[in-house]
Amino acid sequence: MAKELAHFKNFAKLKDTTVAFNDITVIAGKPGTGKSYVMKMMYALQVSPMESLSQSIEKFNTITSQRIEVKKDGTLVFKHVSQDKEEELKKLEEQAKGITVEKTLKNILNSIFLSMEQISNNFKVETKYQTIQYDENLNIESKKQEEIEEESNFDFGEIIFVETPLILEFKKFMKREKGKTPYHIESLLNILDTDYSFTDEEQNKLIKDFTQKSKEIIKGDIESSGDSFIFNKENDKNYDIVNASSGTKSIGLLQYLVTNKALKKGSVLYWEEPEVHLHPSWQLKMVDLFVELMHAGVKIVFSTHSPYMCDYLNAISQKKGFDDRVSFNLFEETDGVVQNHILENDDDWNKIQAELLDPLEEIMWEYV
Repeated sequence: MAKELAHFKNFAKLKDTTVAFNDITVIAGKPGTGKSYVMKMMYALQVSPMESLSQSIEKFNTITSQRIEVKKDGTLVFKHVSQDKEEELKKLEEQAKGITVEKTLKNILNSIFLSMEQISNNFKVETKYQTIQYDENLNIESKKQEEIEEESNFDFGEIIFVETPLILEFKKFMKREKGKTPYHIESLLNILDTDYSFTDEEQNKLIKDFTQKSKEIIKGDIESSGDSFIFNKENDKNYDIVNASSGTKSIGLLQYLVTNKALKKGSVLYWEEPEVHLHPSWQLKMVDLFVELMHAGVKIVFSTHSPYMCDYLNAISQKKGFDDRVSFNLFEETDGVVQNHILENDDDWNKIQAELLDPLEEIMWEYV
């Protein structure tokens, strides 16, 4: 069942189609169908209001004798500003007016895709809250303010995009220059550098339970060692993360994002093809961990080529009664045009199995 819909028009190969998003969102399909593009676009849409807001607050924080409150619509309200700071505040307010969501979104998209032309020279994306039209300029039409105030909540966690879990290994070797590292990668590196101090009873329980479940899989845990990471293997010596298996890095990254308190209620996690580094049995365990996070209030969006992950998530969501919180999307390409098929019944399910398993059967039949 679709919880939210996003419509894409002239966006890469998606000429006119709708994608369903939910508490757990699966985007399946063959390589080159635009799964990654859609995920990165939705990530940018979610992160850009937070980024523009943080830039504004960073400017305003140069004034010390004040208290900042953030309204639901993102407006900054200043309390207890001393008279000698009022003139300086007015100057900063004028500067902050130039930090718009439109400009921030365009900068983020250019950073992620390297050029807007990688997407299209004229595209349109419509979501529940806004319509984004790009034709050299980027125009955003938001919902009516009163509707946003009714539905928005600025009490949220990090929005995280994982392109590869090998970032744990590459972190200490990467040359990081502000403005030159793609936004989603730089953002994740900053998140890995941060230990978010605040927790509550609910989050402490998540950390304890999640750490235990993930340790049962990889037989250890991941911890930061400054510029790198260490894998503490149970009943064994500690290893530099470079020497851990790729599968351990995958589960370990997810574990670390929980233990450093980045993933919590209100967070959104985008993960490209989590099955790439995982044995089929660990692919199913990764699904279990995603479900654990969903129940803790984290939204998950992942792309996949894995029939194992799709089958397992479909089966357990129906058995445990949360199938209304999961949306499956199947990207199918015909003559260079991609249409999304939102899976809603058993007949639809045969389509995703055929799309993911037919290539394997074709190869097997060549040798039978």
